[in-house]
Amino acid sequence: MEEQCLLEIHTQLLKSYNGNSNRFKGKMLKVEIEYFVENFKKILLPEYFHDKDDVTIRYLNDFKKITQNILQLTKYTQDVSDKVTMMILGKISTIRLMVLNDIKAAFLKDPAAKSYEEVAITYPGIFAIMIHRISHELYKMGYFLFSRLLSEYSHSKTGIDIHPGATIGDSFFIDHGTGIVIGETAIIGNNVTIYQNVTLGAFSFHRDENGAIIKGMKRHPTIDDHVTIYAGATILGGDTVVGKESIIGGNVWLTESVLPNSKVISTFQNKIYYPQES
Repeated sequence: MEEQCLLEIHTQLLKSYNGNSNRFKGKMLKVEIEYFVENFKKILLPEYFHDKDDVTIRYLNDFKKITQNILQLTKYTQDVSDKVTMMILGKISTIRLMVLNDIKAAFLKDPAAKSYEEVAITYPGIFAIMIHRISHELYKMGYFLFSRLLSEYSHSKTGIDIHPGATIGDSFFIDHGTGIVIGETAIIGNNVTIYQNVTLGAFSFHRDENGAIIKGMKRHPTIDDHVTIYAGATILGGDTVVGKESIIGGNVWLTESVLPNSKVISTFQNKIYYPQES
């Protein structure tokens, strides 16, 4: 009786599978993403994760093959040109300079940091921003699934959820990091510091006449240069702008813009101190 039930379940499942072939080769893709990340780290920061003398032309060529394999798996095609893959690899030098500045920002801003090596190897925020720098480039090139796979891999490792579409400036410092969420259309300026459990999210969604969500609209806030956002703060809305040099206190709920050089300590009690009042 039990075997008959299992047979019927199996038959039903096979019918539901019809026409839905496993184009992703999910298990293979997971391995490829992990392999990509490990090799990307070694090429990007050999002084911390490898040996710069081992980053040879052959090593780069092997990494190119890894990248091309993932592009093929995530675009459902075997026709990914060398030119496209080389464009991705060509961005690594620029990303390296940005990540080195991120490491420097973390070292200078965190009194607990004892060395650049400690920051580069052990800080989850550095890992998260390092992966974001490459996933953002892939996102801009239209490789949305590849970029999202990278961001979710980073999310699983660090607890930091940065959508690959988010635009993040130079010298970005994430302290502690667990629980941070940064949405797709968020824009973050230079020298910004964010602590754990901060959300840069959407306040509401634009909808069409049928009630369907309109995609592609700016839904997440803009954070200007030299802003510090403390633990647990929630900042929402595509029209919300936090002016430069501002401080957003812990557990603040913010859905409106604040002027530059402001200090927001409690929106619940309307305690927003603007420059002229502080």
